[in-house]
Amino acid sequence: MSTLRVAAAGVRSTVQDQGRFGHLRTAIPPAGPADPLAFEAAQLLVGNDPAAAGIEIVGLPFRFVLEAPRLVAVTGREVSVRTRGRVAGWTAVFARAEEEIVVEGSALSRYAYLAVSGGIALDPVLGSRASYLPALVGPLARPLAPGDTLPLGPPRYGADQAGRAILAPYDPSVQVVRGPHADRFAGAAEFFGGQAFRVSERSDRMGVRLEWPPLAATGGEILSIGVLAGAIQVPHGGDPIVLLADHQTTGGYPVIATVIRADLGRVAQAAPGEELRFYGVERESAVERLRDWRRIASG
Repeated sequence: MSTLRVAAAGVRSTVQDQGRFGHLRTAIPPAGPADPLAFEAAQLLVGNDPAAAGIEIVGLPFRFVLEAPRLVAVTGREVSVRTRGRVAGWTAVFARAEEEIVVEGSALSRYAYLAVSGGIALDPVLGSRASYLPALVGPLARPLAPGDTLPLGPPRYGADQAGRAILAPYDPSVQVVRGPHADRFAGAAEFFGGQAFRVSERSDRMGVRLEWPPLAATGGEILSIGVLAGAIQVPHGGDPIVLLADHQTTGGYPVIATVIRADLGRVAQAAPGEELRFYGVERESAVERLRDWRRIASG
């Protein structure tokens, strides 16, 4: 079996797939990628099933070596791949055996995704290869380290697919559907009409915290409810939190809206100090946006 060897692991890099579903009742969230479309795009570029496992990278550069030639792709915000030259992210690249490959980015590169043709072939845990570090769940439930060797599955694409590209989808406008408690907020109309919020430094894989202006809910406490990635909770201080892949499984704060899946990566990749604007859409529009993106990405 061919392998990928990690030479430099960035700040925190983990093995992820689309996520671990069906375990919320045992307080285990799906995990998976913080930016699901970027992850899926990387897999499609190298010919993998979207559910294949890859690597989420926080803190670039990331360096690795392949035992055998393979297609690789890196996605994320302002990322690139350096082999014999530098290639823009969101592009399939054919890498030679034993050649050091470097994933690079900028100060705006929060989450990068590496896919290799054949996928990372670790044994699933609870039906998934995703790493959920808070509970040490996953086949490799720790950050990657230099010297780690990961097995790869059989590839479907070869060198003839190199150069294929997908357009990166980042934009400060984010579409949302109304949440179950939207009517509790006097400022809901402004929120759904494109009100700007600043991204806080207090953001991670659990969620992106937004600052100014604060949102005030009425109606007192609510019973705890199940939550999912994209839900926008509003704690007592009024600063909304957009939940990401490592979110808690229940929450007792009002949910004003949910970010549509096609735009969740725009929130996850936003840098501290940048602004995001939210626009309300109907559920049907949210579903169609995701379908449109997948049609384009699948070529």
